[in-house]
Amino acid sequence: MERYVSKRRNDGNKSRKLKKSLEKMYDTEDRHEDVDLSSPIEIEEKKNTDRGNIKKTKSVKLGRNSEDPTHTHEKNGKRVRFSGQVQIFPSLNHPSDEKHEIEEENLLQGKRFSKLEDEIVKEAVHKYIELHNLGEQGLKKVLNARSYPEIKGCWKEIGRSIPYRPTIAVYSRAQILFRRSESRKWTEEECEILLKLQKEHGNNWKRIADELGKHRRHVKDTWRRLKQSNQNKGQWTQEEYQNLFDLVNTDLRLKLSEEKKSKHGMLRDNIAWNAISENLSTRNPTNCCLKWYNQLTSSMVDKGEWADVDDYRLIDALFELDASCIEDVDWDNLLDHRHGEICRKRWNQMILHIGQLGNKSFVDQVEVLAKRYRPDLVEVREAWDNKPIVP
Repeated sequence: MERYVSKRRNDGNKSRKLKKSLEKMYDTEDRHEDVDLSSPIEIEEKKNTDRGNIKKTKSVKLGRNSEDPTHTHEKNGKRVRFSGQVQIFPSLNHPSDEKHEIEEENLLQGKRFSKLEDEIVKEAVHKYIELHNLGEQGLKKVLNARSYPEIKGCWKEIGRSIPYRPTIAVYSRAQILFRRSESRKWTEEECEILLKLQKEHGNNWKRIADELGKHRRHVKDTWRRLKQSNQNKGQWTQEEYQNLFDLVNTDLRLKLSEEKKSKHGMLRDNIAWNAISENLSTRNPTNCCLKWYNQLTSSMVDKGEWADVDDYRLIDALFELDASCIEDVDWDNLLDHRHGEICRKRWNQMILHIGQLGNKSFVDQVEVLAKRYRPDLVEVREAWDNKPIVP
């Protein structure tokens, strides 16, 4: 017990001595501010109080008053001060904008018009013509509203007849309803006229539609259907292969007189695949392009092991060699700048696309490929490949 009392006394003496030493240290002449020996919680509360007092002082200096009506605006508003007056501008995210977005989201989109809606659209158009006294030319004016400034905004008014549909949807449906012919099926005569007009006017569907008395969307879709019906699907015939090579070779020959310009998204040779497809008539432009680059040209070109012009050089060398069988070919000495292994590999790729002729003699195979990779076009192909690209 005595030990415990003695220990408590010693601890008390130590704490008093420590406190006195701290007070002496902060009471020196070099120190002019008092040290707060309060607890951390009391210190934090004091700081918050001081901050509040500073804010109040600033408000008083600026002349702000809680009763001032100019300061009762929203927190996200912008303040601009002009000659002592404060004007409040609303934030960019106005509630009305959000309401407008919600209304657009609630509109019915992408769903086919019903028969009842079709009748509503027709009635709304006729009613607009009658209310605005547009006369006999009223339907023509409404359907071509852009050409008649006096009825600007007519489709907004007509579109209110079906408020849950976008105005553009009502406009598009009205164009179809009033422009399509009574007989919705195309006759053979109309299809022939369509193909003839497309050759004359190209893809000017509006002009073609006006001559046929049909909607341009129906005209375009019908032309595509007719075009696809004449196209082949599946495996290519040897005649199609030969025609494709002839058209590509002709295209490259014609390009020699042009500048080799670098265009956005241009392919290796910038071949006119649309024109080639039109002349081929049995395949679309995408099929022609993919067949040429994915199968008929070598994958070794991208690796730098081969060049497009080497196809013409290889067949030219084999044609001049006049070998009776493949064993007579000295592949190592066939092309000076290519190894024999690479030349043989390319030959094996070429004969994959000559159909049943691949089972014929070596001489027949060379003759078939010589018609595709014509020896007289070696210089043409080489000149095109070496032509500098103009930016």
